[in-house]
Amino acid sequence: MDKTKVSKKINDVSPSFCLAKWLQVTIDLVNGTTHSCHHPKRHHIPVEGLEDNPSQLHNTHFKKQQRKLMLEGVRPPECVYCWNIEDTPGEHYSDRFIKSSDDWAWPYLDEVKKRDWQDDIKPTYVEVMFDNTCNLSCSYCLAEVSSSIYGEMEKHGPYSVRASDHRMIQGPLKRYSQEENPYIKAFWKWLPELKNDLEVLRVTGGEPLLAKETNELLEVLQKIDFKKLSLSINTNLCLPDKILDTFIEKSKNILKTKKIKSFDLFVSVDTYGKQAEYIRKGLDYDLFIKNVKRFCEELPNGRVIIMCTYNVLSIVGFKKLLEEVLELKKSYGNLVLDLSYLRDPEYLKASMSCSSLKSIAEDDLHWMKQHQTDDGDGYSSHEVNKFARIVNWMKDSSNKKEMSNIRGDFFSFINEFDKRYNSSFLETFPEMKEFYILAKKNKFLQTF
Repeated sequence: MDKTKVSKKINDVSPSFCLAKWLQVTIDLVNGTTHSCHHPKRHHIPVEGLEDNPSQLHNTHFKKQQRKLMLEGVRPPECVYCWNIEDTPGEHYSDRFIKSSDDWAWPYLDEVKKRDWQDDIKPTYVEVMFDNTCNLSCSYCLAEVSSSIYGEMEKHGPYSVRASDHRMIQGPLKRYSQEENPYIKAFWKWLPELKNDLEVLRVTGGEPLLAKETNELLEVLQKIDFKKLSLSINTNLCLPDKILDTFIEKSKNILKTKKIKSFDLFVSVDTYGKQAEYIRKGLDYDLFIKNVKRFCEELPNGRVIIMCTYNVLSIVGFKKLLEEVLELKKSYGNLVLDLSYLRDPEYLKASMSCSSLKSIAEDDLHWMKQHQTDDGDGYSSHEVNKFARIVNWMKDSSNKKEMSNIRGDFFSFINEFDKRYNSSFLETFPEMKEFYILAKKNKFLQTF
């Protein structure tokens, strides 16, 4: 789709308008929180009225207020991810336009424009977390969405960084059993109402394949036709074969009976090998790649999307990951690389790296462009452009004093992270020794 046409039509509604605020929703059913897409912070879903109107899982009062701001041309502060991209020097196509131009959003532009900001609206894209049970403890993840991190923070408490609440449970959360959870009950009541509108249903976690509700969902989808639906499941793929066997078989059956339109498997890795395992504690990189190949082979009618949350620890090994993915692409035509930059926590974001690390990222982008093709054996223009956005964002100047403080927090976090997980940053990332020393100096100069 023509980028100029998309940006003009979206900005004609307002310079801060985004269809995702109306049509996309991410719902954490464990903690009772929601947000319009994965970039803004989560906010609470009131229990009051939920039984009678389960669409409140999406149409909260807070979200309606953000829609109102967008229609008035005001930038909602929670959407800073896109504003950062759009305010970077040069012309950049932020997720505000990418999401709005997607198949689940763009055809509904005229319909959404006619709706009042106070209306309840059926989403076309739903992302849902049934359970926070997870077998990994990723360095940038949160206790709300990972039982492993929840256990870590209960045992050790906060890190000695300025944003000491990161990874900690945020606020007083009411814990429900899965059977009594009003948010899960509301979801099962609401789902059949969406069968004619829902285009994407994505299950996230935790580790979704460890949640019994994921199997229940697959059974529901065998009984009700969701003809427009693309089903997406997130997984870290580091699971026993028995679990994967059951999941693959049920997925095959749904595709075979044509109860849904298509199937996507979203898998996560942020760099290559042992460095990827450092970022995502519990990851077995070789097993991950083995199971990526298995899904590509056994579900040729589905897609496997490798999600990479690009952060400062991604940089030095990223070229090897790009090479690995390129070889996979040559063997399998149903593999995609999806890139986004890490914004929180600040002390792990790639933009606070030093000039030598940023040069590595620029070289990787150049290599990726050299392997850009239109025949499916190389990287698509969309994949390359996503990485180009990240590299441009990394190059954007920042306040030197604030950068020093962030690097000081990096030093504090890494040292404590190593103690908690019996790991060694310098042994795993010898190429980052110069940056580690710089961060150590910044720690002693840190101002709060």
